[in-house]
Amino acid sequence: MRNPVQVGALCPSSRGLCRMMVSHVGMESAGVIVELGPGTGVITREIVRKMPENARLIAIELDEALCGLLRQQFPEITVCNDSAAGIGDILKRYSLPNPEVVISGLPWANFTPKLQRSILCSVAEHIAPGGYFATFAYLQGLMFPTGQRFRKLLGEVFSEVQTSPVIWKNLPPAFVYRCRK
Repeated sequence: MRNPVQVGALCPSSRGLCRMMVSHVGMESAGVIVELGPGTGVITREIVRKMPENARLIAIELDEALCGLLRQQFPEITVCNDSAAGIGDILKRYSLPNPEVVISGLPWANFTPKLQRSILCSVAEHIAPGGYFATFAYLQGLMFPTGQRFRKLLGEVFSEVQTSPVIWKNLPPAFVYRCRK
């Protein structure tokens, strides 16, 4: 509540939404996974549960305090206190190939069109061929211009955009965008 633009939700994502975020994106065979905006780590927990034992997870979080929390909860992953738009530089820093899966918990509707485009283009540029990008949106967001603009932008940046069924047992109800380049 102290930073509503940076943290886009009042409640953590439900277990159902977390499961939907990591399903049908090739998580089980990924070697490198990037999570954008892990926040308190509710989706991170599901990623860690589903990813292969030898996979590498890079979590990119802008909030320094949340980075500390994530490092305590998940010592086995790499947590970067950085901007999601810097995904390419972060991969280079750790000498990692492009990820097969990018999972995002970023509050897209709170971002300017310029920032949305910058982050999405950076993700599309650095995701492995055939890789997946997954993010979620709140159902009511589709009624607003920012939500409609974001959906259109996904179609401009990625060659394939699919939506999951609505997860009604989430507050508020949400759905997942699964995108491929």
